[in-house]
Amino acid sequence: MSNCAKASNSAREHLLRLDRLRLIDKAQNEGFTLRQIADLLEISATQVHRLAQRVLQQPAELEYTPREVIYQRSAGVITDDEMMDTLVHWNYTYGSVPTDGGQQVDAYAKGSWDDVRRAYRRGLLTDDEWDILFDATRTARQAQRAAAPG
Repeated sequence: MSNCAKASNSAREHLLRLDRLRLIDKAQNEGFTLRQIADLLEISATQVHRLAQRVLQQPAELEYTPREVIYQRSAGVITDDEMMDTLVHWNYTYGSVPTDGGQQVDAYAKGSWDDVRRAYRRGLLTDDEWDILFDATRTARQAQRAAAPG
């Protein structure tokens, strides 16, 4: 299997998992029981319960992210141009090391730009795509660095 086929399969699996989590969240909010959701998804109620707990513990996982946009392109859901248009106009957040009482903590708070960096390192973005995105975000990245403590 080629790297391109592996990336496409991985992207489809990621998108399917997101769709499943969002469907579970929506169905629960509409009053469906775990059994009804399990029947709808054709999976066990135990799996639904586990996924529902994940949604409760990590609600940010349901948010639309640059990673999802990149996966949509990899899976053939959107075109290269659609992906780039969305990513160029994204209102990115940038990762930082949080502080507590003026001291940096031993952690890294990921931002949405990290999705783009990771995708580039994994070969999901071409050099040209990376260059366009890097140039488009230069001012915002510089402003974030200037505002960072330290």
